[in-house]
Amino acid sequence: MDFFLNTAWVIAALPLAVSALIAMFAGVLRDRAWVPGTLGMLITFLWSVGVLAAVIAHPAHGGEVLYSTVPAWQASFEWVSIGPYVLRMGFQVDNLTALMLPMISLVSFCVQYYSSAYMHGDKRIPRFYAALNLFTAAMLVLVMADNLFLLLVAWEIMGLCSYLLIGHWYEQAWPRYGQIKAFLTTRVGDIGMMVGIFIIFFAARDLSWAGLAEKVPHLVQDPAMASLLALGAFLLFTGAIGKSAQFPLHTWLPDAMAGPTPGSAIIHAATMVAAGVYLVGRAFMIYGHVPAWVLVVITFVGAFTSLFAASIATLRWDIKEVLAYSTISQLGYMIMAMGLGGWAAGNFHLLTHAFFKALLFLAAGSVIHAHHHNQLLHKMGGLRKKIPITFWTWMVGYAALAGLPGFSGFFSKDELLLAAWGWHNPLVATWPMWLQKLPFAMALTTAFLTAYYMTRATYLAFFGEPRDLHLYEQAHESPRAMTIPLVILAIPAALYGWLGTPLFYHFTHADWMLFIPNFLHLPGLEHHVEFSTELMVTGMATAAALIGIFLGWYLYAAVRPETRAAWIARLRPVYTLIRNKYYVDEFYDLIAVRTTQAVSQAIAWFDLYVVDGLVNLAGTLSVYASEAAAWFDKHVVDALVNMWADIARGLGAAFRRLSTGYVQQYMFTFLVMLVASVVLVQVIR
Repeated sequence: MDFFLNTAWVIAALPLAVSALIAMFAGVLRDRAWVPGTLGMLITFLWSVGVLAAVIAHPAHGGEVLYSTVPAWQASFEWVSIGPYVLRMGFQVDNLTALMLPMISLVSFCVQYYSSAYMHGDKRIPRFYAALNLFTAAMLVLVMADNLFLLLVAWEIMGLCSYLLIGHWYEQAWPRYGQIKAFLTTRVGDIGMMVGIFIIFFAARDLSWAGLAEKVPHLVQDPAMASLLALGAFLLFTGAIGKSAQFPLHTWLPDAMAGPTPGSAIIHAATMVAAGVYLVGRAFMIYGHVPAWVLVVITFVGAFTSLFAASIATLRWDIKEVLAYSTISQLGYMIMAMGLGGWAAGNFHLLTHAFFKALLFLAAGSVIHAHHHNQLLHKMGGLRKKIPITFWTWMVGYAALAGLPGFSGFFSKDELLLAAWGWHNPLVATWPMWLQKLPFAMALTTAFLTAYYMTRATYLAFFGEPRDLHLYEQAHESPRAMTIPLVILAIPAALYGWLGTPLFYHFTHADWMLFIPNFLHLPGLEHHVEFSTELMVTGMATAAALIGIFLGWYLYAAVRPETRAAWIARLRPVYTLIRNKYYVDEFYDLIAVRTTQAVSQAIAWFDLYVVDGLVNLAGTLSVYASEAAAWFDKHVVDALVNMWADIARGLGAAFRRLSTGYVQQYMFTFLVMLVASVVLVQVIR
């Protein structure tokens, strides 16, 4: 077992090496680039399982709760010295890391194997697989990093990889737009994150997780230092807002659908968007001790985003767009849980969500592949008969996301709702009860909407009569390379949640996976939920899901389209608002894009007519001045010089005529000059 711990670095190094290999030998590999990518990721997954088993068996970690700052394995080196301070770079494996590694590598393996069929015939397959493996390697480095700086490096590499994957088909306008939008929007959060890291380093003189866990509890005893750390923690959270697509930086994620569906699956499930939630969870040794307002902000950002995005998903017609807004909503759930102090609940949902959301995206890709690349739900219908494997695996993901009892999403979602019901934060203790319960109400409403929009999408795609007979008749089940990953992912999507149940502990005594005492025991955040309260919350969550399922089925299976259109007409203002995604993109277009364009046009006008005008004026004046100087030089300076030359020449000629060689002529000339001199002297007197 120690072998896997001591070689845990291989988990990140292998996909990085595979990415470089594919990039270097792209011309040789061509369509076969999936072979090293998939094989390398399979080895990475098996190695991750070995590391997980080693952590379970580790004598220092068996029986510990999930939240631990003491790693089972760590390796680091001195990177740079700044005066008396030393920055170290390294990897660590603790309980949370050990759980994340198999999830990331399994999802990536399924995506890469799936892509061997989905991307068949694409002219840039090596480029796609190189980016996919680099993307996975960056996420693995991020979860293994033992300090904030290395996490930031991996964070930025993922930003680059998402840019490459979203814009894979860059000949088309939408992928180009989507990749630029994603890159620029996430950069807004990244700038805040970098400033936050600088502030945290300034305050703690340390960026390692172990060092921060040791120093932060003491630093916050000083009010000024506590306020400084709170600012740093909030700015760090802005990075998570961008990367995990939280309001108001959520707008990039739906446009990320412009890339290939397998790329969308890994972005939405196991890598980029999960990184923001992981950051908040990993940095909880800071968030759990800084002033309480930071966690309150995190709570309401997550709760609002979850409800906001879920409402938008109810009216989307593109199957991938429904899943995109679903991802934003579920990420809001996780962020809300972190703010509530439900650290284990948030991480639990992060893990379960990765499996069922990857399953849903790949199943959606299978639907699109079977339906000749049609993504619009209103053109589908009745596909369960044509693509049964895709249908049944989709139903597993649907049940997990909708929160049906027994599936993984049911268990993790209930833990989120329990965290919301039992919210204990010293800042909100004096608030009215309705305000204290507002996150719970928003989360419960989100559970209802989630069940509704997933039922709507499921019915429109797989049930009812075909709405486009031509597409329906040509529909066919996807090849095995696409359906096998669906079956693999359906297993954890259905069963992973059982790992968090008391029944599992009773039979396995696996206390190391104690997700569900659930809440971190940090000052001001301790709270315990009675069994009766747990039953009540579970009952409300299940009821909300069942009502959402019934309403979604009723509106699209029982209600005639004409009746549904009449109801929409009555609610036209609300319908229009939600259908247009609350006009957030239009608002940004007005405030950011058009304002920037107006400012840039004003600057261009100023540059053209003022700066360039002054420069051109100066140039024109210089030309005129040089022409005047040339005229003066030619007609004045040269004239004077030439005049004196002419005078000298004339005098020389005159004197030359006097030089005859006759003495009498010289005497005559001398007498004339003498007389002239005497006369001149007399005149002057």
